[in-house]
Amino acid sequence: MPWSTDKVPIFPLSTVLFPDGVISLRIFEARYLDMVSQCLKQNVPFGVSMIAEGTEVGKAAQCYEIGTLAKIVDWDRSAEGMLQIEAIGCQRFKILGSQVSERQLITATIKEIDEMHSLSVPDELSSLTALLKKVLRKQQLKKKWSKSQFENANWVSCRLAEVLPIENAIRQRLLEINDPIERLHLVLGLFSEK
Repeated sequence: MPWSTDKVPIFPLSTVLFPDGVISLRIFEARYLDMVSQCLKQNVPFGVSMIAEGTEVGKAAQCYEIGTLAKIVDWDRSAEGMLQIEAIGCQRFKILGSQVSERQLITATIKEIDEMHSLSVPDELSSLTALLKKVLRKQQLKKKWSKSQFENANWVSCRLAEVLPIENAIRQRLLEINDPIERLHLVLGLFSEK
């Protein structure tokens, strides 16, 4: 799907989205209603980036430069006119430059970050895979995951970063790590610090 990495709309949030993660958003501000409409019409993603300074509502917030592209997979409009969307995290990106419109919508020129999908979880970190399976069973009983997903270091490290009770600043740090094995070691380190 050819699309431009220039003028990608950025949705600043107080949370971190990881590749293959799912996010549900209630959209009510005009700038984001327009953004969602354009993304749906053009079948393109928008960027999700955690807020470094500012808030989700009102004036455009300052965001971290590493975020994740989000593809809208479902949407619905409530009787009150609020739009509910569900999006899935696609690929991480780095903001190279950004602009803020009069309506306070951030658009950015981005560079997509290549993911290391083929790395397996090393044996010495297999306890993290077991932990993830346990947490996911408790959270989402009906969802099915493949064996290959639990063998994929990138997928396992991203899911752990989503589900563990850690601060969003640590989640952001985990998102910024390119090597999934390094990300897993950092997650393991979080447990040994306690």
